[in-house]
Amino acid sequence: MKSTSLFLTACIFILNATPVMPHHGRSNFLYDVTNSIEGKITYFKWSNPHVYMEVTTTNENNETETWLIEGGTLIALKKQGWMKDSIKLGDDVVVVGTPHKNSKKRHLLLEHIVRKDGETFYMAHRFRPPPPKKENNLSVNTPTVTPSVDFAGTWARGSNNYVTGRYFQPPIDWPLTKLGEEQVVNYKEHNNPAYNCLERGLPFLPVKNYNHLWTRFDDRIEISHQYSSSTRTFYLNQDKHPENLKPSLLGHSIAHFDDDGNLIVDTVGFTDGVRWGLAPGLESSDQKHIRERFNLNEDGLGITFSITIEDTVYLTEPVTINGGYNRVADVPFDPFFCDLEAAQRNDSLDN
Repeated sequence: MKSTSLFLTACIFILNATPVMPHHGRSNFLYDVTNSIEGKITYFKWSNPHVYMEVTTTNENNETETWLIEGGTLIALKKQGWMKDSIKLGDDVVVVGTPHKNSKKRHLLLEHIVRKDGETFYMAHRFRPPPPKKENNLSVNTPTVTPSVDFAGTWARGSNNYVTGRYFQPPIDWPLTKLGEEQVVNYKEHNNPAYNCLERGLPFLPVKNYNHLWTRFDDRIEISHQYSSSTRTFYLNQDKHPENLKPSLLGHSIAHFDDDGNLIVDTVGFTDGVRWGLAPGLESSDQKHIRERFNLNEDGLGITFSITIEDTVYLTEPVTINGGYNRVADVPFDPFFCDLEAAQRNDSLDN
């Protein structure tokens, strides 16, 4: 126990000394500062995981500069009224954004952009008040939220999730094996599989941001994700996992309802060596075993869950994380595609 305690103390010191980058390195920006630049759009790519554009401008010394502007996901921007052709090459614009901490980098995190015709497009920002809603984007046929009676429906991650403010950091408080300790100590943000458009599987997918669509069938429940190309299947009429399972990123899940109506899910058969397959900086092995419990609230508008993670290669004992979902209006999910060029534009890869 003493060695583990000393290890965790060392980890805490290291991680406090080196800033931990959250999703796609956005701690690189000065959130209490805004800059404004005026210029012409010379590059624009409508893509996931983030939209990027370049604006060429003339500085106070009459020198030409090109600024990289980082936007949000297509899902987030569409919610603010963006369309693929809202911004085009050659547009004259004014861009307001949060500057990079490194003043030598001409890199802004977008807050809003104004076209020459005065049309303004905002980016939702978790560190700022929500941008104003446009009247022309408000529908008189606003979808209503209906309670779920069997877990079916569209669900958004709740604010009480373990992932909130935590799951994008190395798990220094988990009971780690020596191999797990070594991986956490050597955590580097540029190893984030998202920069190569790679999925992390479980337990990250169930607590990932954006909406989850649960579809109920007689023999299974299928779960698709608004920001992933992966689909999970819970098989309801199987007492045990098939023999000789072919390993996969999401494994094989069997489920049943207990006497209290909780949905109990057991998943095995995972691929070995998944980068960050347990948590940031921590791989997973083919020994990974995930147990989940989902409880549908009495009003049908929420789900609470717990996820217990086992992996004897990296964990000395199981770890349980908790969270919840809120029922939201059903909307069509666009097919998700991660653009490798856009994913690799993040400057955390330079570190």
